[in-house]
Amino acid sequence: MIRFLSLLYIFAAGLSAAFLFSQTPTVTFVQGKVEYVVLDGDKGQKIDDLEVNSSVLPNHLIATGKGSRTELQQRNIIWRLGSLSVGKWLSQKRFWLHSGSALFCTTKETTLQLSSIDSNATFVGKGTIIIEATSNGGFKFIPLECKGTLTTLKGGTKEIIEGQMLLVMGNPTEYGNAFDLDLILLLRSSRLVNSFPVPLPTFDQIGLAIYMQQLKLKGKYDALIGDATSNENLQMWKFGKGKNKKQPGSPAKAKSFLGGFFTNE
Repeated sequence: MIRFLSLLYIFAAGLSAAFLFSQTPTVTFVQGKVEYVVLDGDKGQKIDDLEVNSSVLPNHLIATGKGSRTELQQRNIIWRLGSLSVGKWLSQKRFWLHSGSALFCTTKETTLQLSSIDSNATFVGKGTIIIEATSNGGFKFIPLECKGTLTTLKGGTKEIIEGQMLLVMGNPTEYGNAFDLDLILLLRSSRLVNSFPVPLPTFDQIGLAIYMQQLKLKGKYDALIGDATSNENLQMWKFGKGKNKKQPGSPAKAKSFLGGFFTNE
């Protein structure tokens, strides 16, 4: 009887360990120089290269070099970390972005806590989202295609609009202004979408979001959104829409400019 109970305990422990292991992100793609730091408190105890099929644990800080990127899969969720980015998966439903950019993609409704150096928000829903850190310690929340809500302590809950960027900033966290972004230009320039061997499972939904945006806005874009260096200072670049205008940042040059704008993917 004792032997049976011991075996049952070992079997249950094994199932528990396997379940916990399945919740951790698993690396599916690495390009360039991507490293992880094993943290012990505030100190890094080990630095090594990130490898395909390895698991990313809560005490792993992931950092990508210039021109480098990685993709991870976590059950029904795909994560991508862009060039010159640093982030950490604190738990199954908590992601922290120190700098750079990340992409989150899921076809199943989920709850996810997103945080940066100074700000945090809770996403409930499903879709494809780019998160980009800003200099003021907050982040840009950019839904490519999405159904759900975003909640902050001071700003409350907002319904997400596809193609509309939200600035998330401050502590307690609130929202800055919302801006409509040209999804076509964004997707053409974003390597988080284009520089991976396997397309995102939401490719069709992204295409539909682009189509719907074009019908609603009909190309009515007059600014590109840069960094937020403080909670009061947002960098914006204007460009004209006239056929004969040849000023820097005009629509004819918008693609190459946006490629430079999304320097961290």
